[in-house]
Amino acid sequence: MPQTIDEDDPMLDYAPETWIASMIGSSGLLYRFSESLVYKSNVTPREADLMEAAGNLTLRPLTRVIWRGSRPTTGTKAVIMEFGKRFRPGDIAPPRLRAVVIEMFLLVQTLHDQHGIVHGDIKLSNFLWGRDGRLKLADFSSARFIEENPDSWNSSYVTEPYLTPDRMRQREESAVDGVNRTGRTPAPKVFDDYYALGITLWSIFTGKKPVNHQFNQRNIRRLDLAEVNDDLVRRWIRKVFKMAGCRFW
Repeated sequence: MPQTIDEDDPMLDYAPETWIASMIGSSGLLYRFSESLVYKSNVTPREADLMEAAGNLTLRPLTRVIWRGSRPTTGTKAVIMEFGKRFRPGDIAPPRLRAVVIEMFLLVQTLHDQHGIVHGDIKLSNFLWGRDGRLKLADFSSARFIEENPDSWNSSYVTEPYLTPDRMRQREESAVDGVNRTGRTPAPKVFDDYYALGITLWSIFTGKKPVNHQFNQRNIRRLDLAEVNDDLVRRWIRKVFKMAGCRFW
C-alpha cells in the first residue's frame, strides 16, 4: 500500500452500494476495504499522527487518504488501516479472563510510558484483537500527546459515562444553559485513562454498560461495585475510584 493517496484515486473507486454493504462498526465511519484492511473516514491529520505514534499498540494505519491537492500533513481525511476483530469478553474462558485484564492494563500503561500518549476514550468497544493475536487500542480521535499543551486538545467528543467525576463536573459547569448543554471538556490526563479502564473492567465482569451519572459522579453505589465477582479486579477498581475522590454508599 502507498503511504498516501488522493481522495479521487481509482483505488477508492467503489460503488456507493458496495461501501454501504460492507460498512462495519456502529458509527458508520468504518468500511471493509479488503479481507485484511479497513477504510476509516473522518480522520483528522492529528488523529492519524497519534495512530502512527502508537505503533503496534493500535491497528496500523497503512495509507493516508488526503484531500485532492493537499499536503499529507494537513489534508488527511481518512486512513486505510489493518482490520481488527471485536473484543468479546463472553468468548474468553473465565480462567483466562484475568490474564486478558492484565494485558489491557499493560497496553494502556505502555501507551503512556513508552509512546507518550493519553488515549482519552478508553472503553470496551475501543479494544480490538489484532492480526497478531494481541489486544489493540482503536479510535484516537480523543487522544493527545502527554507533553503537549493541554489547550491544544480540542476534541468535541467524549463518552460521558467513562469520565472522572471531576472532569464531568467541569464539563457540566462550562455548559451554557438553554443554548449549549454540552460544555467544554478538559483535556484527558493519564489518570483519566485508568479511571475509564476501571469502568471498562466493571463492564467486562458484569456484562453491563455504564450509564451516565453511575460512575462519573462522586457517590457510587456499593451494590454496583459488588457485582464484580473477581475479588482482585474489584479491589483495583475500588482503589482507582477512591483515588478520584469517590465515596461509596
